[in-house]
Order: sequence, then structure tokens, then C-alpha cells
Amino acid sequence: MAGFLPDGSIYDISVLEHKETPGLGDKMQASKSDWAQQFKGKNPANFSLKVKKDGGDVDAITAATISSRAYVDAVQRAYETYLQNKGGN
Repeated sequence: MAGFLPDGSIYDISVLEHKETPGLGDKMQASKSDWAQQFKGKNPANFSLKVKKDGGDVDAITAATISSRAYVDAVQRAYETYLQNKGGN
């Protein structure tokens, strides 16, 4: 679940469910690490929602690049949905 501020910047992100490997991909959960903090306050209009390995701005979870890509893709899709549904446009 992703929340956005009126200007489009990311307010917060919460993982509701996952089936990731304990100790690796589960680091996307706030209770497991602070990895997701890198998204807070960033605006996807000028923060590339791709992992650095793919030319973006996001640091991937060590040894869990595929999980990181999936997480970033979900945030990108949430942002696109936000843009399509925000008022005034």
C-alpha cells in the first residue's frame, strides 16, 4: 500500500503481504529493516523508481534484486494510479 501527498511525493509505503525468503526479500518490511525509508518524501516525477542496477535511484536489497524490482514496480504502478485518479485533472 502506498500513500502519496497532494504534490505526488511518497508519504509512506507498507507491505501488506509477501512470500519472500526470511532474511533476504523480507527486508522490504518496515519491521525487518529501514530499506523502505529511501522512498519517503521522494516524488516519482523526479526520482526514478528503478533499482540502481537498472539505471534508477533505488538501492536494491542486498541479494534480493528481483524482490526489489517487484517492490519498485508496485510503487510505480501505485503512482501511475494516483496520477490517473487525483482531483483537478
